[in-house]
Amino acid sequence: MAKSQTASFNAPSKVATLPNLVAGAKRGPQLAITDQFIVITAVNRQGDIYAYSLNRATNQWSPAVQVNDVPEIAKEGFQAIAGSGNGLFHAAWLDLRDDKKNKIVGASSRDGGRTWSKNQVIYRSPDGTVCECCKVSLAAKNNDVYVQFRNWLGGSRDLHLIHSTDGGKTYAPAQKLGTGTWKLTACPMDGGAVVLSAAGQPITAWRRENNLYTCLPGEPEQSITTGRNITLAAGTAQPVLAWDEGGIIWVKSAANPTLQVGKGQMPSIAVAGQTVMCVWESEGQVMMATTTLRPKP
Repeated sequence: MAKSQTASFNAPSKVATLPNLVAGAKRGPQLAITDQFIVITAVNRQGDIYAYSLNRATNQWSPAVQVNDVPEIAKEGFQAIAGSGNGLFHAAWLDLRDDKKNKIVGASSRDGGRTWSKNQVIYRSPDGTVCECCKVSLAAKNNDVYVQFRNWLGGSRDLHLIHSTDGGKTYAPAQKLGTGTWKLTACPMDGGAVVLSAAGQPITAWRRENNLYTCLPGEPEQSITTGRNITLAAGTAQPVLAWDEGGIIWVKSAANPTLQVGKGQMPSIAVAGQTVMCVWESEGQVMMATTTLRPKP
C-alpha cells in the first residue's frame, strides 16, 4: 500500500445549521449513501437526533426531520446510520428513555430519510445500562441489519453484535464478540466498527485493553496490533483498517503492510475501487491522505 496523490474535492456546500451540534469523539454528523439518497444524521446537546436527506436526482436537501420519537433522550450523542438501498435507511443510538439508563434504540426510514418509524428498543442490558461513552456502529445490506455496541455485563465492557434479517423489524439476541473479556470500571470511549463484505458477511473491529482485534461473529478474535479508535471499511476483496497509536494514524489491509499516514487521532476510512481515503483529527484540523491498495495474492 503506497501513498498516492491527494484527492481533489468540490467546494463545500452548506446542508443545514443545527444549533448546539454535538461533535466530539465521533459524536458528530453521520453519513449514509445509496444510489438514490444521501442521508446525514446529527444530534444536538439537548439529545435530539435530526436527519437531512438529499435526493440525488433533484439535488435538493429535505428540511430537518427528528428521528427520536421521545424528546431529549440521546444525551450521550452517539448515533449511527446505514443505508441498504431502495430508500431504506436504519439508525441506532444510545437512548435514555423509560429509566434514564442507556440502551440501544433504533428506527428505520423507507423514503430516503424523510420520515422515520416508531422507535424500537433493540437491546436493554440486564445489568441496567450498556457502555455509556462508546459509539454505536451500523451496517446494512438488503434485509440484513447489524448493530455493534459495547455492552456492560458483570463488570465487563465487551463488544456485542445484534442482527436483524427482516429489515430492522425484529432483532435476534445480542452476541458477544471474541472469546476474551475486559473487566473495567470506566468507559474506554472506543466503540470499533462493523462492515459487510461483498458476500454480506459482517466483519468487526474493536479494542480490548490496549489491543486491537478483528473477528467474524461466532469465531475467535484475531489480534492486529496495539492502539485505539480502530475503524474499518469494506474493500473490493479485503477490509481496510485504520487506528491511532501514540499520536500517529496507521492504515492496513490483509495484503498490504501497515502504513503510517500522519499525526493525529480518531481516523475514519473509506474505500473506492483500489483507492483508500483516510481522514482524521489533528490539532483542531481535519487531515486527509489517500493510498492505493495492492491486489490480494
